[in-house]
Amino acid sequence: MISIIGAGNMGRVVASGIKAKVFFSDKFKRISDNVTAAKCSNIIILAVKPQNMAEVLKEIKPYVKNKLIISIAAGVPTLSIEKALGKVRVIRVMPNMPAMVKKGISAITRGRFARPGDLKTAFGIFVNLGEVVEVKEKMMDAVTAVSGSGPAYYFLVTYLLAKSGEAQGLEKGLALKLARAAFIGAAEVASRNKNLSMEEFVKKVASKGGTTEAALKAFKQGKLELVIKKAVNAAAHRSKQLEKRR
Repeated sequence: MISIIGAGNMGRVVASGIKAKVFFSDKFKRISDNVTAAKCSNIIILAVKPQNMAEVLKEIKPYVKNKLIISIAAGVPTLSIEKALGKVRVIRVMPNMPAMVKKGISAITRGRFARPGDLKTAFGIFVNLGEVVEVKEKMMDAVTAVSGSGPAYYFLVTYLLAKSGEAQGLEKGLALKLARAAFIGAAEVASRNKNLSMEEFVKKVASKGGTTEAALKAFKQGKLELVIKKAVNAAAHRSKQLEKRR
């Protein structure tokens, strides 16, 4: 039996990738209770909000001996969970929103007491939601800034591209359709041709002296690369701040 404490969006997404029976608990939504969830399962997935983590850990502490704890809470290091629960096996996972359509990517890392088999168990759960990569825990802030927050960057750029299309005279719905299709199609091409770098893809689209080259020059003049670096740095910095509070 696998228990998921926290029945929010991501908790339910994770549950969709589990073939075994799942026990849900989320006292904030009045769905069962955390103690029963901890008692009845060998694997406990913590999908609660970071601000609720300390309360939940205190509640389940007496019932987690010899059990595997998998946390998908952002900004909560494995050490914090270990300090709260004792010598427990902890795996930390950072999934992202596209897991909703089985196109996500999850970064996983293990705590001090987790075994290689525990890592394999976590892989087995999250591979059903997309790709899975193992990282060192010190890289989790960077992972959060790139893949965790990344979908929001895509949505924003799609919106801005569509808005710019409208400024050129395109009807609103059509502008959005064109922008969305351009990005989705480009992502599919890239996924099918992984031997090519992103720089090579850019060159394939940008003919010398053409329209795309003109746009790329405008990006360079506007220091787009610097803006993106600043955004990712800000997200990673915020992730570090959240971890220090635990």
